[in-house]
Amino acid sequence: MMPLVLLGCVEQGFSEVRLDSIAVVLGDFDNVGDSLVALDIATQEYNGFIVQATYEPDEERTQWDSPGPTVEGLFTGTDEKGQLQVSAFNAVFVNSGTRGLGAFRYNNQLEPDDDLLLDTEAMDHACNFATGGGTLVVSDWAYDLVEYCWPDAMELFGDDLVPDAAQTGMPDDVLVDVKDADLVEALGATINIAYDYTAWSVIESVGAETEVLLSGTIDYQPSADQLPESLPDAPLMVRFIAGRGQVIYTTFHWSAQTPQVSQTLLLEAVEGLTEGSGDSDADTEASGA
Repeated sequence: MMPLVLLGCVEQGFSEVRLDSIAVVLGDFDNVGDSLVALDIATQEYNGFIVQATYEPDEERTQWDSPGPTVEGLFTGTDEKGQLQVSAFNAVFVNSGTRGLGAFRYNNQLEPDDDLLLDTEAMDHACNFATGGGTLVVSDWAYDLVEYCWPDAMELFGDDLVPDAAQTGMPDDVLVDVKDADLVEALGATINIAYDYTAWSVIESVGAETEVLLSGTIDYQPSADQLPESLPDAPLMVRFIAGRGQVIYTTFHWSAQTPQVSQTLLLEAVEGLTEGSGDSDADTEASGA
């Protein structure tokens, strides 16, 4: 793996990237936090549930209205010193199923779910977090955040101006080609990636500055009245530099993969992430939402 951010930052006077203050936005469909915990990496959680965590047992599912810090507060709230909450971190993980980044709530087509996407201040804060030197890791349905900030980094299926248009992937276990040399050494030339839900977000191509880490032939359904089609060599995990920071996007859910795959991908692909690192005592006191 070429150290993208390290090389870029050295040229601008920075010598090291160390991710030791990490926020995780909890979403309905993915839970990268489990992999981070297994790697002994401490995080601060922010509630971003649309409805509830689908990956927990029925009797223990965390609800959207659970108390605690929220995704809205992360990107728009301030601490007691008037600083943005997100500025306390050097990495933010946004799970698939984070509210406010879609068209409608997935279980109620009459209720909008685009508050974050329409909040230009919140979205700009997210963009500026990465370009200012932060690391942003986003999965599946939360792709609207990446598309808003960096529309040329990857070309997703469907109309870029229509939320959720890319969500056409079919559930499957996909044999994936590993493109990065260090990932090949750690995992092999091919691995299996599980897609545990239908309607995952399909990437058709990437921009010139975007690195494809994993790709494979996938099945997707262009619309409800069309038969599934195949797309060869589709990008499935990508990475690019954004200003002084880095962005990693996965079409798949971290929580659907084997521990070996998810943990190895995190350590090898997310520059500066170190097993056993992290600081759960980051100053995240909020005066906002």
